[in-house]
Amino acid sequence: MSKSRRDFLAQTSFGLLGAAVVSNASAQLRPDASTQEPTQLPPGAPPAFGTGPAVGPEVSPATFAEAEKLVQINLSTADRAQVAASWRVNLASVYERRTGPRAVALEPTLAPFSRYHSVLPGQPAGPQRDQRGRGVGG
Repeated sequence: MSKSRRDFLAQTSFGLLGAAVVSNASAQLRPDASTQEPTQLPPGAPPAFGTGPAVGPEVSPATFAEAEKLVQINLSTADRAQVAASWRVNLASVYERRTGPRAVALEPTLAPFSRYHSVLPGQPAGPQRDQRGRGVGG
C-alpha cells in the first residue's frame, strides 16, 4: 500500500521536530556545553573564515570607494559599508601575514618554489653529443 506525499511530509516533519527537541534537551543536560566559548576551537581544528581577531588598520567606506577606481568595479553604498565593517576580521589577516610582525623576508637570490630540475645532483643534464641516428632513406 503506497503512502501519499502528504503522509510522507507529515512524518518527516515530525521526525525532524523530534530530533531537534532531543538535541536541545541533551544540550541542556550537559553542564560543560555552556562553559565552552563559541570562538574557542578544539585543538587541531582549522580556523573558520571570519572568526579570527581583528588586525590591520581601520578602513572606511571611502577607502573602498578609492580602491574601486584601481580595480575598476562599482559597489553600492551598502556594499561598501559592509566591506569596510568586516575588513579587519575577514581579510586583513591575509595581508598581515605578508607585511605584519611575522612576515618572512625572502632574499632576491632565493629560487622560486615552482622551479623543477629533473636531473640528480652531479649528473649531466643531457647527452654529451647528438645520439640520433640517420633517418630512413637518408
